Amino acid sequence: MPEDRSEANEEEVFEFDCPECGRHIVGEVAKCPGCDTEFVIEEVPMLECPSCGEACPLESETCPACGKSLAEEDDELRQEFPRLVAEVKPLLIVSKDHEVEVGEGRRLIDKAVQAGKQRDLATAVQMVKEARSSIKAALDERLVLEEGNLEKLVAVVSRSGVDPKEVSEALVALRGLREEGDLEGALQAAAKGRKAAERSSGKYLEANDLVESLSRLIDVCDQFYLDSREAKRMLHEARDAGDHGDWGMMGILARKGREQLMRSLPEATRSEMRKAKNQLLDAKADGKDVRTLVKVLKDAGVALNRERYDQALEMLSDFKDEIKRL
Repeated sequence: MPEDRSEANEEEVFEFDCPECGRHIVGEVAKCPGCDTEFVIEEVPMLECPSCGEACPLESETCPACGKSLAEEDDELRQEFPRLVAEVKPLLIVSKDHEVEVGEGRRLIDKAVQAGKQRDLATAVQMVKEARSSIKAALDERLVLEEGNLEKLVAVVSRSGVDPKEVSEALVALRGLREEGDLEGALQAAAKGRKAAERSSGKYLEANDLVESLSRLIDVCDQFYLDSREAKRMLHEARDAGDHGDWGMMGILARKGREQLMRSLPEATRSEMRKAKNQLLDAKADGKDVRTLVKVLKDAGVALNRERYDQALEMLSDFKDEIKRL
């Protein structure tokens, strides 16, 4: 199927003027390329007036344009939707502040907003509930990882001949806050423990980050059946070096494994991008709602153009998961 058709199927390009310097900007960007002003773009729950088509705030009783009633048969859903959205926003802020990947939750929110605009409040409420659960699960998964890391750091700091008291206290705080449901507080405790450990075990932390990065990249490559055998061997040797306290070698092996794997990614990522474009066109031809797919594919394309092949491949993995749900 011709690839040039994809251009006609993409959504309209987002354009606006910077409120600070007036520069015209094309595309969704985080900050102005002229004055560096950061932009925060939030979706506001809206619906379309059935009489005139004007976008109206969900809580409105009448359309501000034509004055017609917007009363819903189910007032409970009208009240529940904005309340759920208000609950999800702080979770998104926490995930962003602590760099927790919640792409699935964001896509569910996009679907909720789309359903709200179409007055399908039952679907909108369900999507927000699923988004809330997905984001909480991602944050909790991160906390499980952070707890394991702090447990290792207590042993590492002790091996360095330094009192691990600060790290141990952070670990206790993390567990308590997580039990109380304070996800942000738990993540802050994890960050505090890591910072305390950096003073005596910075080389271990750097090497461990490289190992975790390589492990994630291998997982993504395996989803696309790419040859990762050599990288897996290096990952195993890196972890073995870490178990023996040779953090320098641990980092060297992990870095080499990642570099070896990255060499195969440009061609593989471009090939997967072509496949994804064709799948998008097929889904659109079948009459399916492809707005979320378009958004994911655009993000993957941006990463690919910037030669961030690992990020692009991760997004294409999300694309595969999303297209299975259609």
